[in-house]
Amino acid sequence: MQVTNSAQLRRVLMSSKPTDIVLADGVYDGSGPFLNPNGHRLYAATLGGAVLRAGLSLGGNAGPAGGAVRGIVLDVRDSQKTVEGAEIAVWGTAKGVRVLDVTLRGNRVIRTGLVVRQPEGFQGARLVARGFTDYGIVVDANDPGLDELARPFLLTDVDVSGVARPVPRSSNGTAEACVWVGNPGEVRRVRVRRCAWTGLWTGTAATDALFDRVDVDQTRTGVYVEHFTRRSTFQRVRVGRDVRIGVVAEWAAPEWGGRPASVDNVIQDSRFESSLAGVFLDDGTTRTTVRRSTFVNQRWAAIGDYRGIENSYYGNDYGGIAPGARDVTHEHPNSFGD
Repeated sequence: MQVTNSAQLRRVLMSSKPTDIVLADGVYDGSGPFLNPNGHRLYAATLGGAVLRAGLSLGGNAGPAGGAVRGIVLDVRDSQKTVEGAEIAVWGTAKGVRVLDVTLRGNRVIRTGLVVRQPEGFQGARLVARGFTDYGIVVDANDPGLDELARPFLLTDVDVSGVARPVPRSSNGTAEACVWVGNPGEVRRVRVRRCAWTGLWTGTAATDALFDRVDVDQTRTGVYVEHFTRRSTFQRVRVGRDVRIGVVAEWAAPEWGGRPASVDNVIQDSRFESSLAGVFLDDGTTRTTVRRSTFVNQRWAAIGDYRGIENSYYGNDYGGIAPGARDVTHEHPNSFGD
C-alpha cells in the first residue's frame, strides 16, 4: 500500500489487517502521534525521504505482534505529538518489532528517541539519535521480574549523541543516558557521545545480556551498571579521555534491601582512557571480573574495588596510567577529592 500524505497514512494505520505501507518522500504530520496498533510495516520509498513530524506508537492492548519501521526520519518539535515523550514507542502486544535504518531527531526539546517497553524479539539496527533531553534509546520493560525473554532483543549499529537537559542540573540517575537497557539481549557496535550523565546504563532486569564494542566518550560516566544487572558481559568497550570513570558498578542500595548492583558480571578485552578511574566496583559488587583490559591515563586508579565481594581482576595492562596512580585500590573515589 503506497501513501502520499498524512491523512492517508492515518487511515491506513487503522486497518486491522497488517500491511506493508510504503511512504512517498515528504513530510507527515498531525495534531498527535501516528498510531499503529495492528502490526503494520512502514517503509520509506527512499532512505530518509519520509519525515514524520509526529511520533509513532507501535503496539496496543490488543492486536497482532510484529510491525516494522524502516528508512524513516522522526523529526518532532512538539512533545504533545509524542507517545509519552518518545518519538517511537514499542509496547503492549507488539512483540517482534523491527526498527531499522531510522534517524531520530529530538531538537533538544523531546525527551526520548526510541522507547521499547515490549522487548520480546525486538530488533533495532542502524539507528541514529540526536538531541534528546533524557534518553536516546531505551530498551526496558521497567519490570524487575522480566529477566528472561523467550526471544531476547537485539540492538546493533547505534549512534547516539547530544543527550542533555536544556539547563544542566542533577538528574539523580534518572535521565541523560544515551542508551538505557533493562532486559536480556544483545547490544553490539554502539557509539555514544555528549551524554550529560552516562553513555550506557544497565539495570532493572539486565540478566545474561551481552554488550559488545561500546565506544563511549564525552560523558561523565561511560557505562553505569546498576541494580539487577547479573551474569552480563561487557566486552571490547572503548572509553575515551573525556570521561571521568569508564565503568561504575553501583552500590548496594538500602532501598533494595542492600542487594548488590553488579553480580557475576564480566568486563573484558576493553580499553579505558578515562581520566579518574577505569573501572569502579562500589560497595557490595559481587563476583564481578575485570580481565584482559588496558588502562591508560587514569590519575587515581585503574580499578577501584570498594569493599566488593569476591571480585577478581587479572591479565590487565596498567602500564599507561598516570604517575602515582594505583593499579588497584580499595578506597572510594570520593576520598580522592574529585
